[in-house]
Amino acid sequence: MKDRITPNDIVPSENDKRQKELEKQALKKAYEDLDALIYTLTHELKSPAREIELYAEFIEEDNRDRLHPQSVKDIRSIRDTCENIITLVRLMMDYSRAGFKVMEKKKIDMTLLIRQCFDEQVSRYDHRDIQLHMDTLPELYGDLFMIRLAVSNILSNSVKFTLGREPAHITVSSRPWQGGVEYSFSDNGIGFDQKYAANLFEPFQRLQNEGEFEGNGIGLATVKKCVERFGGWVTIQGFLNKGCIVRIWFPEKYVYHSEESEFDLEGNVRIGIISDFTGANSLNENGKRAAYMLAAEEINADGGILGRPIELLFRDDCGDTALTARAAEELAAQEHVNVLMGSTLSPTRDAMIASANKYKTLYLDTQQTEGGVADHYTFCLSAMPEQQMTSMLDYLIHTYGRKCYVVASDYNFGILSAEWVKYLVHELGGEIVGCEYLDDKIHDFGSLIDRIVKVETDILFSLCVYPNHDDFFIQWNDRGLNMIPNATTICVAVNYRHLRLPPGTMENTYVTASFLEELKTPQAQEFVRKYRDRFDRETVPYMGMDTETAYSAVYIYKLACEMAGTTEVEAVITALESGKISFDGPGGRIRVRGCDHHTSRCMSCFRVDADDQVTEVFRTDDVHSDYIETMIENRFGVKGGMRTLGANAVPIQYNMLLNKLTPSADNDSGRRYL
Repeated sequence: MKDRITPNDIVPSENDKRQKELEKQALKKAYEDLDALIYTLTHELKSPAREIELYAEFIEEDNRDRLHPQSVKDIRSIRDTCENIITLVRLMMDYSRAGFKVMEKKKIDMTLLIRQCFDEQVSRYDHRDIQLHMDTLPELYGDLFMIRLAVSNILSNSVKFTLGREPAHITVSSRPWQGGVEYSFSDNGIGFDQKYAANLFEPFQRLQNEGEFEGNGIGLATVKKCVERFGGWVTIQGFLNKGCIVRIWFPEKYVYHSEESEFDLEGNVRIGIISDFTGANSLNENGKRAAYMLAAEEINADGGILGRPIELLFRDDCGDTALTARAAEELAAQEHVNVLMGSTLSPTRDAMIASANKYKTLYLDTQQTEGGVADHYTFCLSAMPEQQMTSMLDYLIHTYGRKCYVVASDYNFGILSAEWVKYLVHELGGEIVGCEYLDDKIHDFGSLIDRIVKVETDILFSLCVYPNHDDFFIQWNDRGLNMIPNATTICVAVNYRHLRLPPGTMENTYVTASFLEELKTPQAQEFVRKYRDRFDRETVPYMGMDTETAYSAVYIYKLACEMAGTTEVEAVITALESGKISFDGPGGRIRVRGCDHHTSRCMSCFRVDADDQVTEVFRTDDVHSDYIETMIENRFGVKGGMRTLGANAVPIQYNMLLNKLTPSADNDSGRRYL
């Protein structure tokens, strides 16, 4: 018998093991809660700091000529201090979010991502010669936010600490290592003594003089936190006055290995189409459904796409976002469609974008949009506000007067479209004298009409979607107000109110669209003839703008597949982004723009007369918007927009209030957009 017990003799009981596991989980939860708390607190600090900075800016702008020079310097010091606080808050939010963010999985082109992050970092240093040397790197399959955050912080350090090196060199390489992949970032900067290396991964640890090099000492701590979420590690090796090397390692399970999809090799080309075919928006959507069918029939009669027939899979979401999400998941994950098309409302479109990203499926949006929507897998093929509004507003302001009153449906499309009207009216020298958002319940519009008349409105701009808004136009007509022009992007082009409402109700309505059934161009009339031979007016009462978009979308997809030589998603996206995909459709030439994943189009401005006849007032040349590519350049410091960002593009939308309007462009209430 042993006279003493050694550690090896002690076997943990099941209760001990369970207790240790519970303690481990509790500790993990505590760290996550702490990260979430830091995130919340720092987020709440950002707004007051931003407000102080803006108030200081406004005071300087409004009183610059009356302020003492020292006061101007003091105000600018306040602004600089606030900007430093905001920067630190943002970095703290990134650091904390890295600890609790739900991890997503996406193919990441590391060569492209590192180039994008490098361009973003050096955009502030035009006077410096900073050179990036890089081989083609292995792709990863992981969370884009986390990996982008890690790479950006590494490159930020390299750029900062090569100050004074002419030229500065940053070299990125990779190698297989210990069952995974290692990426190395080396520079020729000031370096450091290696004995301090371990300290650099702790928050707010710095080895350099704060006055000599900008920074806050949280970058490498964030890198460590990000990489460890993948089960990886980070190391740093310093050489005093000669530079340093940062290495990050990811396990094999995060290394992306490309494989051709088995569903791309044979069988039908499957197009999944989701729209509101039986709900409140079915008037327009069934016209689009017929157009998809007509295009597929024509293409199949001509040999299909790459020798394979098109198969259309329709799903009705009744305008319900939950049904949209369910249908998109079914089509992408179970039916393995080659491409998704459709959508009716902004929320249903967003649900389709989410599924397209989740399942790496191409999505061609065929519904008119409010603008500002961009995503790697999504192409918006219909018109956006700048294309429909600019020339029409210019014409109306010069013809009728400067005062414009906006009424819009109270949801994404109406609100964002109204913001475009406000911005464009201001740019064209007009004045917004009122803006109101209408819900789907109101039926008595008398007081609204009184307000419109009271301010002596020259132009009414209506962005009304809901069925109850028919009553607004009927009451407007009953008051004898049709001498005031009603500008719109939707009331005729989408829901053909000029034919559905009592005769003369929509008199003096102006709409700009890429196509209406009344368009008299040879291409349009030939399309109408073919369409009406196949679908009578009982089946489809009216051919609106997006009837043409749906028809053209199928042909555009065919052209992209033929250019790519495959239906493989990334290859088709590359073809669509090439700038070489164009289709001479019923509304004229449509060219797909790789920089913003939208289109350039010819547009026609139409007017409805007292007999509900629609005539063309004028036609524009090729029209496009540069909003998205400009926003991407401002946000990421890269030119070329979505095409340059590639598979690493972050979904962009609803940034109109922040990115389009300038501080000097006040809205009707005098509030500045920040």
